[in-house]
Amino acid sequence: MVSDGKAEAAIGRLVADGVLTRDQADAVLAALAVERAAATARGKVLAEIAAYVGAGLVFGGIALVAASSWDALDRPVRVGVLAVVAAGLLLGGVVLAGVPSGRRSALSARDRLAAVLFALGSVALAGSVGTALDAADAAWVFACAAGAVIAALGYLALPSVLGMLVCACFVPAAVAGMLTEVFGLDDTWACVAVLLLGAGWFALTRIGALVDIRVGYLIAIVTSVAAAQSLDIDGRTWAYGITAVIAVVCFALYATQRSAVLVIGGGVAIAVAAGEAVSEWTGDSLGAAAVVVAIGAITLAVGAFRLARPRREKEADPAVPVSQA
Repeated sequence: MVSDGKAEAAIGRLVADGVLTRDQADAVLAALAVERAAATARGKVLAEIAAYVGAGLVFGGIALVAASSWDALDRPVRVGVLAVVAAGLLLGGVVLAGVPSGRRSALSARDRLAAVLFALGSVALAGSVGTALDAADAAWVFACAAGAVIAALGYLALPSVLGMLVCACFVPAAVAGMLTEVFGLDDTWACVAVLLLGAGWFALTRIGALVDIRVGYLIAIVTSVAAAQSLDIDGRTWAYGITAVIAVVCFALYATQRSAVLVIGGGVAIAVAAGEAVSEWTGDSLGAAAVVVAIGAITLAVGAFRLARPRREKEADPAVPVSQA
C-alpha cells in the first residue's frame, strides 16, 4: 500500500500537470483517508479478538495442565504456578492500562482487555493464597480477601463492569468470612455486614460513582436480598421484613431515577417477602396463597389501567397537548 506522503505527492503532481483539479484532488485524498481509517478499525477489531482468544487459550491451557498434574505437584509448586500466572496477568493489565489520567468517558480496546486481565489476575491470586494456606481452616477467607483487594484496586485503576462483578463476588465473601471465621462472630453479624455492603452499592450507584448504573443496582439488590434471606433471628420475620424494606428502597429510588433494574428488583423482593410472610402467618394455607394472588392481580390490573389511560385519552382528543395528557 502506498504511504500517505507518497500518495499526496503523486496527487500533487497530477494537480500541477492539470490532470486533476484541486477539488478533485481533495476528494481523492478524503476518500483515501476514509479507506485507511476503515482498514485501521478492522485491524484493531481483529487484534482485539486475537488478544482475547490468546488470553483464553493461555488461561485454558494452564487450567488443563493443572488439572492433569495438579495432584502430583507439591504445594509450593502449585502456589508458585498460580502466583506467576497472577503476576503475569496483573502486569499485562498494568502495561495495557498505563497510568490513568482522570475519569475515562469510554473504555478503549486496550482498556477492556486490561480490565479482563485484572479480573483474571485477582482470581489467580486468590487461588494462590488459598493454596498456600490450604492447611488453615480459614484459607478460603484469606483467598477471597486477596481477590477482593486486587479486584478493588483494579476497578479503581480502570473502572469497568467486569471489575464491578468481580468485586461483587469477592468482597461480600471476604467480609462475611472475616467476621465468622477469623473474629469468631455469629452469622448474624456477617449478614448485617453484607447488608451494609448492599446499602453501600445502592448509595454509590445513586450518586453516580460507579461506571454502570444498571449493574450497580443489580449488585446492590442481589447482595442485599441474599443477606436478608440469610438472617435467622427468631424465625423468618427479620428475613422477609428486611426483604420488604429493600423492595421499598428500590421503588423509592425508581421514583427519582428511572432504571428498570430497580422496579424489577423491587417486584422480585416484594414477591419473596410476601410469599414468606403469608407462608409463616398462615402455615402454608392454600386459601391465603390464593388471596395473595388475587391482591397481586388486582394491583397489576390497576397499574396497567393507569399506565394505559393517558394514551387512550390523548388518542381520543388529539388537541390535548402531550404535557397536559
